Amino acid sequence: MKLLLSTTNALNKWLKSDLPRCPAKEGQRVGVNFLASDEQSLCWQLHIIDNAYKSRDKTIIACEANSRFIVFIPVDIKLTLDELATRLQMEWQYSLAETLQQLRAMSNSKIAMLLSELSELNMDTHWVKNTDLSISGHISDAGLWVNQTLVDGKQEELSSEQALDLAIYLNSQPKQLNKGKDKIIPVKCLLEYCNKQLGATCSKAPDPADNISELPHASNIVYLKLSKPL
Repeated sequence: MKLLLSTTNALNKWLKSDLPRCPAKEGQRVGVNFLASDEQSLCWQLHIIDNAYKSRDKTIIACEANSRFIVFIPVDIKLTLDELATRLQMEWQYSLAETLQQLRAMSNSKIAMLLSELSELNMDTHWVKNTDLSISGHISDAGLWVNQTLVDGKQEELSSEQALDLAIYLNSQPKQLNKGKDKIIPVKCLLEYCNKQLGATCSKAPDPADNISELPHASNIVYLKLSKPL
């Protein structure tokens, strides 16, 4: 199975990599191709933001193409491509498990089994330089949450706990796609994708919306009224 990691120009520059462009079909603009996860590929769009102007501390934001599941990776030193790929694989699976646990959407034993099966998937990592414009808005909104959390806490970087709590909250909220025509809940959508990839017998993933009251109202999450829907 292919793990396709698509970086924005900003992240590509920070990584000091010369990544290939995502191949464009005839008539399409180069470098802004649409991403979609399917049976053969799991696709993520990655971007990096400064925590403050010209700050050494930064936050990498990764968004899965179909579910819009968000992962935050605080960094203060350069990572290699292999290190970032490994970190992302670990972080998104951990964030998924913690979100399901917080929402009580699955038993702990089923979550452990899910993680075990995901870890056994053979992933062939491919890197490209590309920005899916349909995803970039969701990443920009996630970046606002990071910046406001840091300002409110008078911090220079997100702690691992804050990064996880923020991901849990955002991934449990409905997001609008296709100019508001469709609505999804990231954690539910990603879980359904994983079930299909693993050949799970469960045809319908639990709906986290049924357990939305179980979300942790941690003091280090700043609730913003964003100017536009996610």
